Amino acid sequence: MKEEIIMITQRMHGARVLKRPTLMVVIAAGLAVLVALAAPAPADAHCDSRNGPVVTAARTALETGNVNVALPYVQPEAEAELTAVFKQTLAVRKLGGQARDVADEYFLETTVRLHRTGEGAPYTGLTDEPTEPAIAAADQALASGSLKQLNAMLSRAIGDGLAEQYRAVAEARQHAATEKTVAAERERVEAELAFEKYVFALSQAAEGSATHAEGGAAPHADGR
Repeated sequence: MKEEIIMITQRMHGARVLKRPTLMVVIAAGLAVLVALAAPAPADAHCDSRNGPVVTAARTALETGNVNVALPYVQPEAEAELTAVFKQTLAVRKLGGQARDVADEYFLETTVRLHRTGEGAPYTGLTDEPTEPAIAAADQALASGSLKQLNAMLSRAIGDGLAEQYRAVAEARQHAATEKTVAAERERVEAELAFEKYVFALSQAAEGSATHAEGGAAPHADGR
């Protein structure tokens, strides 16, 4: 068993040495666009979070002794690897103490790593970052079986965003009418195009065209 603990520790460290992503994954298609538009900073990688659904499922699998709880979070081709690690982990957990903690951590990290691989996204280790409000609202809706609070939050976010974008257009138009210069008209055009692209992004999100994994990008409203 000592050899198994050493092997698990070595593999855990090896799993961490991966290229750090330049942009954290954004979960939930519609929420992803809203969060990105509302704030310049990328959303936290919910799937990498210790509070996220993947880690929660992995913990439940260990507590119940049922790997099937975690398997839906990885692709079919990764099931064999996760199942093998699960059996290893259960064996080492019997030693208790630090061995149990190390084994549990390894299984959690393996589950998330394989999940991220299935998304085509890098894995850099588990995080303790707080969950984004939009993601938390989505989780709450899934847990409660009701969209009431989520609908209210999204309605406020969309309304505020549209109002801000439209206000910028109105100000740019007023400025152009006053200045009567090409530069001012150019600012008006830029504000109008920004408004159109904002609305287009919302529409694309509502239609479910945004992607879950990193790297997916919606086309520009003008086709460029």
